[in-house]
Formats: sequence, C-alpha cells, structure tokens
Amino acid sequence: MLVCADSVVTDDLTFFLQHSGFQVSSVVESMQAMVEMGRRTPDVIVMRENSRRLNGDELCIRIRELSDVPIVVLGQGQEELAGGEMLEMGADAYLTSPLDPRELLARIRSLLRRSGHPPRE
Repeated sequence: MLVCADSVVTDDLTFFLQHSGFQVSSVVESMQAMVEMGRRTPDVIVMRENSRRLNGDELCIRIRELSDVPIVVLGQGQEELAGGEMLEMGADAYLTSPLDPRELLARIRSLLRRSGHPPRE
C-alpha cells in the first residue's frame, strides 16, 4: 500500500513498483490507510512522512497496534532527526529525498524476505 497525498509522487512510484512486479494500491490520506488496514493487511506499506490528518509517526503507531507489516517511510526533508524518530515509532526503513527508486526497491525486497514473503524479481 502506498500512502501519499502527492499525485505526481504516487503516479511515479506506482508505475515503478508495478513494473518491478508489485501490485500497488494507493490512498491519499492516513485515515484511508487505516480503513484499508481493516479490510486486509498489505505485504508492505510505503508512506510519505507527512500525510493528511495523521502525521507519519502517528500513522506508524496506529499501524503497529494492528500489524507487524513492514513500513517504509519516505522523508520529505533533510532533517536528520526525523529518520530516527520514525524508526522509533515503528517504521522499518526511512529513505530521504531525493529518493533513489532502486534503493526503495531493494529495501522493500529485503523487508519482504525478512517477513516471510517471497521477493519479486
């Protein structure tokens, strides 16, 4: 699941991940992500650090209350402390801007291997 309010980022990441073999569902805001989590748990969640209605750390905490699904947070700034805070709140990986799509893909595959899901090639 991709949680991102920026349609350009969502479109780019969806295209990249789909062409890497993943099925991608996306939501615009954090509350929608929580609704989707109630319906079915995704294999991995990729989210922007600041999402609508719930900020990233609040969303990580809420997801962790429901599931141990791997969470990758995409940072929006250069603030060094944000990554550590997001990891403390439940994220499994934190990537900063500018985003390297190959690193995102490698992190997702690594987290899926560790969680028992077969990696996609």
